[in-house]
Order: sequence, then structure tokens, then C-alpha cells
Amino acid sequence: MNKLQTIVPDILTICTYSEFAPFSYKKDGSVVGTDIELLENFAHKMGLNLNIIENQFDGLWDMPGLDECDIAAAGMMSEGRDLGSKGIWSKSYITVKRSLLIRHSDIDAFKQPGDFYNKKIVVTPESAAHIDAVERYQQYGAIIIPAVPSQNEIVNQLLCGEIDAFGEGDVSNAFLAERFIGNDEINPLVLTDIHEMSFPEELCFAVRSYDKRLIYNLNEFINEYFKT
Repeated sequence: MNKLQTIVPDILTICTYSEFAPFSYKKDGSVVGTDIELLENFAHKMGLNLNIIENQFDGLWDMPGLDECDIAAAGMMSEGRDLGSKGIWSKSYITVKRSLLIRHSDIDAFKQPGDFYNKKIVVTPESAAHIDAVERYQQYGAIIIPAVPSQNEIVNQLLCGEIDAFGEGDVSNAFLAERFIGNDEINPLVLTDIHEMSFPEELCFAVRSYDKRLIYNLNEFINEYFKT
């Protein structure tokens, strides 16, 4: 079978945002994560090398349709995001819920949206967390801050009391909570207000549609990858 027609011959070019652990994040100078691992395995199966390009999250899903990469990956939901005629969403590989990461010491104080009056909630700009925070918490007087220099920086701000919560999917926030357990084995962070949005938040890959075999083979690979 002829190889897939990719932007760069014999290379699968991936656009990603590397501040969405565990889906895509930096470790020892390299981009890793569950999204990246899946696509590395897919590229290997297709006989392709892999090239990773880091981008901002806002508009990441548009990159394949703009011929900037073959696949965009970073824990993205497809709901409400039109890829145009040159892009297509893959099938979903996981469904997540919304959550807030808070200090464990605040667990009794922060349980529902109304508890966040005048509290600072940080979210990634134009992410599902941003949409959810504006809809769910802003009406109760929460201060929504759409700026994430890095997940580590935001967690440090949270632990230092500079902010009050970090809005992410439950999978991401659970990963961060476990990642920042102290030397005393005490977890200083905990998830609160875990909830669904008004639609199932299904995470997918944005795919360049130039060679229809790419989306077909990727969907087949996702089926096989998550087979139990």
C-alpha cells in the first residue's frame, strides 16, 4: 500500500499544545503524553516518522485545515469547532468532565459555583474550561483569568495562594493533583465541583482531510488502541 500523503513526505506532522498534561506536556525537554504516545504508535504502524510542532491552544484545531500539520492533538473537544472543508474530526477517544483544582485546605469552602464569589479561577484561553468557567462561575462573581504560562506555574500560584482554582478536565486535574504530592506523601491539592457540560465533552484529534486514508486509518487505529 502507498504511504499516506502527508504535508512532508514520510513524516506525520503533529501540532500540539504542550501544557495539557497528561495528554500533551513537556518532560525532560521533549513533548510527551497520552495523545503523543498514541500518535507515535500510529505513525510507526503507517511507516512514518513523527515531527511535533508546538502551538498555542487557541486555534490549534484549525492547523490541519490550514496545511500547517497533518494532525492536531492536545485533549481537544470537537463540540462547536468547525474545521472547514479541509479538516475533519477523528472519532472520540475519551469523554471527560469539568473540574476545579483547589487547595486541600479549601475543600470544605469550595463545593459549588456559588462558593467562588470574588475568587480567582485560572483557565486556558478558549478551552472547554474557559467556556465552562464563564458559564458556570462568572455569574456568581468569580474572577476568570484566561492565562496559563505553564501548568506548573499555575499550580505553584495555587499552592502559594495567589489564585484559588485551576479549571481543567477531571483527567488533567487528577494527573496534576497526583504529580504534586509532597515528600510527606500528603496531597496538597484536590478536585472539586466535578460536573458535565451541557453536552458530552468528547476529546478528538483534528485531522487534515487531503488524503482520506489518514482519517480512516486513524479511526481504525483508535478503535484498536482502546480495545479492551
